[in-house]
Amino acid sequence: MSILLEVLTSARHYADIPTTMAATCVFLLTYLYLQRPKNLPPGPRGWPLLGNITMLAKGHRFLTMTEWAKTYGPVYRIQLGRRTVVVLSGYDVMHEALVKRGEDFSSRPNDPVTKLINPQRLGIISAPFGTPWKEHRKFTLMSLREFGFGKRSLEGKILEESVALQAEIMKMGNKPFNIRRMVQNAVTNVICSIVFGSRFEYNDDKFTRLMDALDRGLSFNFFGQIAVFFPILRRVPGLGQGPQIMLDLMGTIRAYLREEMDSHKKTFDSNDIRDLIDSYVRETKSREKDDETTFTDGYTEMVLFDMFVAGAETTSTTLYWAFLYMILNPDIQAKVQEEIHSVLGYDKPPSTAHRAQMPYTEAVLTEVARIGTILPTSVTRATSRDTSFHGYNIPEGTAVLPNLWSVHHDPQHFPNPGKFDPGRFLDAQGQYQRDDHVMPFGLGPRICLGKQLAEMELFVFFTSLLQHFTFNLPQGAAKPTTTGINGITHSPKNFELVAEPLA
Repeated sequence: MSILLEVLTSARHYADIPTTMAATCVFLLTYLYLQRPKNLPPGPRGWPLLGNITMLAKGHRFLTMTEWAKTYGPVYRIQLGRRTVVVLSGYDVMHEALVKRGEDFSSRPNDPVTKLINPQRLGIISAPFGTPWKEHRKFTLMSLREFGFGKRSLEGKILEESVALQAEIMKMGNKPFNIRRMVQNAVTNVICSIVFGSRFEYNDDKFTRLMDALDRGLSFNFFGQIAVFFPILRRVPGLGQGPQIMLDLMGTIRAYLREEMDSHKKTFDSNDIRDLIDSYVRETKSREKDDETTFTDGYTEMVLFDMFVAGAETTSTTLYWAFLYMILNPDIQAKVQEEIHSVLGYDKPPSTAHRAQMPYTEAVLTEVARIGTILPTSVTRATSRDTSFHGYNIPEGTAVLPNLWSVHHDPQHFPNPGKFDPGRFLDAQGQYQRDDHVMPFGLGPRICLGKQLAEMELFVFFTSLLQHFTFNLPQGAAKPTTTGINGITHSPKNFELVAEPLA
């Protein structure tokens, strides 16, 4: 920067103010250009300082990114302000990076969002690749399995919520209603049972505040994020609300988590581990004399936060997409119900053990995951070390976006990708055939920790509700759009349906 001062001092003697400002801008842009690492992937040109932000703000950013891959190839670069982000497109490239080269591409960026809401990068979702992350991910999975995670014993909790959800739907009678919040409540209560050891009544005031905070935080759109990337814009009316919404979400949920942690410590019994909090309390107590341990209250709080937010949102949004496509495709819904009733009748509760007997239902849920793609650009990765990939040099810590939409909507693999067609996942004998190109939970070492739980919830909730109800478009209502909302997740725009009880 001493060179800049010399330039400005000289400019005062030989040029007017506009010339000085122009010279300063040229110097800064040249300086930034020279600081950029060499041999990065190519990418679209952006605006000075802003990069490609304004281009991505138009429409759905994952669609724009998919189009850019046609020009710049499956590995290209975009600029979000001064941040360089490498975008991966297509199954082969993604599998190579996230699975075959998993350790190189399994960190997390220390981006402005993380700096705002989790500056210490604790927990599981935002934690960088390394020993603490590996240790807590492994411990959390072991603890979850200890009390039923991934086992049929957990189905009891899901079925309990399914019955409660059915009762809420019955209250609607023949009136049109939006099923979104009901599904959110049910799915979130399953997470509460695992993390806190208990569920809420849906009209509980504390539960309502938590769900309201979750809704506000996850509706955080692209324009709201601009003020996160450029803190000076937080002073601009309207733009500064975005960061505050995120902080409010964090504050509301973390305050509840601290309350639950304090309560669990007071009633802790090492012979009766009730939930995930108890597991962490036990482990933290066992490491009290270890000065190097990461099993602290702060770390535990962020692990619980990650479990609560991720577990509540992703599954409920997938189910919301499922009900949208059922009311838009009554013939497909009828076929699902025929299969459910042939296996379960009208009264037998569903179990994941029935999945193999319901290939069409399984195909429908796979098609929902493909066409809805609730995390179109997955969760941002980062390189864990300096990496050479496809002939390009990608420095350590560079943000990496796997564009899942480019795989799920690849017309070469999925002809007419905008059409809802469960037949894509059935063989000539009508049996379900898995397709690795559908990967809603991600790939590699960072694959979603809650994958087993989510698959269990989706199957049990979906089959139990279609076992007891037919969902229809309200009479005279216009067909809802399948164009989603571009928020933190890709979710359907609000729509209403009518639930017709079955015998």
